[in-house]
Amino acid sequence: DFIICSLNLNNHTQLFEIPIFYLAPRFLQHHGPGMLLLAAGFAYVVRVIGYTVAPHMSVVLLLETLHGISYAGGKAGSVEYIAQIAPKGFEATGQGLLIFVNYTGIVAGLFVGGHIQEAFGPVLMFYVMAIIVGLGTLVLLIAEICLGAPKRDNDNEENSNNQGDETSNLIKSESACSSGSYADRATENFMRKNLKYDSLNKYVKDW
Repeated sequence: DFIICSLNLNNHTQLFEIPIFYLAPRFLQHHGPGMLLLAAGFAYVVRVIGYTVAPHMSVVLLLETLHGISYAGGKAGSVEYIAQIAPKGFEATGQGLLIFVNYTGIVAGLFVGGHIQEAFGPVLMFYVMAIIVGLGTLVLLIAEICLGAPKRDNDNEENSNNQGDETSNLIKSESACSSGSYADRATENFMRKNLKYDSLNKYVKDW
């Protein structure tokens, strides 16, 4: 039944997105957003090309396990990538531009992809999708090799002043225990260390 297969396929893809979203911060901390986007692009190309040669629905379900990498990895990697390259004070603007470009591509893809599928069939449509994402992945790979991984503007400053800031905060907190700010500073130090590579780090810094 087509409806049952569609529902199972949707649940199957979402099932594999959850662990990728959970593990994404740890991957970003060790390898950076560029590597996560490269993995997402490669998984996407393999998945859509696999659709064209899949002999049975079970193979399609197997290929859909890559959807967790291509979708969840792409979302997490792109958000963190923009957070790292956006100028200080323009982090929200960068995320807004990312959403705008993303949905512009979705609308254009639905329009062009629909015409390609209607005129030439789904196989050619999947090949076009694979070529577009493959080219984008190749450009990102060249950028990673030539330019290196992106870094936040405040990374070097935070690293150089980290020890001094912690010492200063501890000294100042001794005179502020009665006002309750000691707990605030302790929480801030904990969040700085554990959210260093998280896109929410900018809010912790401002706080």
